[in-house]
Amino acid sequence: MKVILLSAALGKGISKKTGQPKPYAFASLEYLVPAKDFINGDHNIQKCGLEVKNVSILDDQQLYNNIKAILDQNGISEVELTLTPDPENMSRNIVSQVRTAK
Repeated sequence: MKVILLSAALGKGISKKTGQPKPYAFASLEYLVPAKDFINGDHNIQKCGLEVKNVSILDDQQLYNNIKAILDQNGISEVELTLTPDPENMSRNIVSQVRTAK
């Protein structure tokens, strides 16, 4: 799947918001897609340009480092995403590989 790569985030920690410490982890990237109109019944929302989307990535430092290297070298650029089933929710896909588009 080809997309325009904007950014990536990888984080881990312990949340103390609820009083009881809870570990958390997240890994995601943001990309651009062409904006699409929304027409449904009484709703008619017209859009143009690009829209930011977010997708989960494997919680993997090497994958994050690869994405960072692409962004550092090329800035915002077209990339090819490889999707695989999410091991924690088989009905979803997550990004397992990112490489510069050919």
